[in-house]
Amino acid sequence: MDFDTATESNAQEAFKTLFSKIGGDRARRVINVLLESPFFYRDDNIDLFGVLKRRRSVFSDFFEVFFGWELYVDDYVARVIKPRVFNTELKPTQRHIFRLSGRQQYVLFVLLLEFHQRQADEQNLDLDACDEVRFVLADFIDFVFRRYQEQLGDEAPSEEKILDSCRSLFKTLENYRFIAERERSGMVAEEGKKAGFTLEGKDNVLYALLPGLRCYRAEAISKADMLGGGAADHIAIEDDGGDGPNGNAADTPPTDAEYGPDDFEEAET
Repeated sequence: MDFDTATESNAQEAFKTLFSKIGGDRARRVINVLLESPFFYRDDNIDLFGVLKRRRSVFSDFFEVFFGWELYVDDYVARVIKPRVFNTELKPTQRHIFRLSGRQQYVLFVLLLEFHQRQADEQNLDLDACDEVRFVLADFIDFVFRRYQEQLGDEAPSEEKILDSCRSLFKTLENYRFIAERERSGMVAEEGKKAGFTLEGKDNVLYALLPGLRCYRAEAISKADMLGGGAADHIAIEDDGGDGPNGNAADTPPTDAEYGPDDFEEAET
């Protein structure tokens, strides 16, 4: 047996030993699902999620020992968190990460986190005991418009401008699985998603806020953030799961990325 064959055999034996009660094939499937997107939701694969939840300690040991990563699992979502970046030569734009740049997107994302909790309260939902919170786009636009008016008064942006900014933001949030479109009706069903981000179509599209949003908590938005000169002007929001496949940096927002210092805090688990 040559060196390469012996090494491969030893590695296979170690893997089989670690996951002996799960089975190598199922363990590989769980690991791959975890690494294929920012969040592994229970509804993605109930069977594999159940395996992960029941054998959380085994998978946590695997990621910690071999990679130095952390594993987060609750009743509805799991993610891998890479707490540090090893290749310091890489710029954020050179990594595949969740990234929000610019004051407007920063403000809207923070307001979405606030809206998430308010919708749960209004719908009498326990965020720890539900897999999603559904909302009509018009309700979020109205909420954002009111919050801008509270801070800025007559300087608040128009609903049309907010809708335009949300269209770009929501595309990013759907890609990284923070939200999902659930239903179209009326003109949106006939003309397509773009029609939903208009004054006439905002009542015709239903979205879901997904469990990944629960991983984050945001500081209150200030007038300076909305106008410029606050934290939003100095920090680009990123999350690469601490830069790995799907976690968040220890002191910032969520997913395949690394956020700005103290803009977001991880929710207590």
